[in-house]
Amino acid sequence: MRQAATGSTTAFEAFYDATLAPARSLARRMVRPDDLDDLLADAFFQAWREAPRFDPARGCAMTWLLMIVRSRALDLLRRQKAAREVELADEASDLVDDAPGPDELLGGTQAGTRLHAALAELAPAERWMLGLAYYRDLSHTEIATATGFALGTVKSIIRRAQEKLRARLRST
Repeated sequence: MRQAATGSTTAFEAFYDATLAPARSLARRMVRPDDLDDLLADAFFQAWREAPRFDPARGCAMTWLLMIVRSRALDLLRRQKAAREVELADEASDLVDDAPGPDELLGGTQAGTRLHAALAELAPAERWMLGLAYYRDLSHTEIATATGFALGTVKSIIRRAQEKLRARLRST
């Protein structure tokens, strides 16, 4: 990986040849066969781009690559899930009547709950980040991209907000 980080294509080709089988095995267990080749191409392209950031003190190159493959697979599964939900919502919108829907009923019920009160005590940025993470099902990286905050900042804000919620919900 050190040689690949300097731009050596032969070193990266050797890395690719040595790691393709385990990467494919992991990806095969996570995604559909139709998505497998694209996922692996994206993962190896990301590994090539980020090779200079690889730190052998933090782990071996194989583990680093498998984490990239896993992350790409989870991102793909989230996108597919969101697409299915949009399709279902479109189908459900054809069946709409004037009665309040489940979302409206649930929202009305939740308005008076302890959780709603605890969420109201959070700073707006904390509520926003939690909403993106839990209601939009975005990863920390996706939240960082969407908000413009650094990844570490996003993680800190979410962790701090979760701790505040836990403390508030325990005390009531």
